[in-house]
Amino acid sequence: MANRILEEIRQTQPFASRHEEAVLNIVRTADTLKRAGELLFRRHGITSAQYNVLRILRGAGERGLHCRAIADRMITAEPDITRLLMRMERLGLLVRQRDSVDRRMVTAIATDRGLQLLDELDAPLRRLQGQQFSLLSEDQIEQLIGNLEKVRESIAQMPANGE
Repeated sequence: MANRILEEIRQTQPFASRHEEAVLNIVRTADTLKRAGELLFRRHGITSAQYNVLRILRGAGERGLHCRAIADRMITAEPDITRLLMRMERLGLLVRQRDSVDRRMVTAIATDRGLQLLDELDAPLRRLQGQQFSLLSEDQIEQLIGNLEKVRESIAQMPANGE
């Protein structure tokens, strides 16, 4: 099989290892997937992080979630979840409520507008993802998911210093 990643990044030297090649393929693919999603979200006036928060809040239901719980469930790390939620509140996508007992605890709840936006994005996002994986069979997609989960499991078992 041709080594397409070498061509895509215009690298003339072979990789030091197949592990390096695999990492670069994953990173390159993730970036390509993310950029396509960002274009779709941007057309609807939000970012991928805001979409992620809305999906999390839709799953949480009417009770919403505390900021820390949202941060823990994010697909990609968000350095300042408080500021992200504040921007989303200004857009009318969610409301934030302080806990009556512990004023430091803030719960975010998706608004009807935020949930409607998610509903509008569901079908176009499914179409996009279907197109992105159109060259893979269902069995290949299952295999890919399993392999990526194994990679994350390997990473989780590594020492905290990464060595």
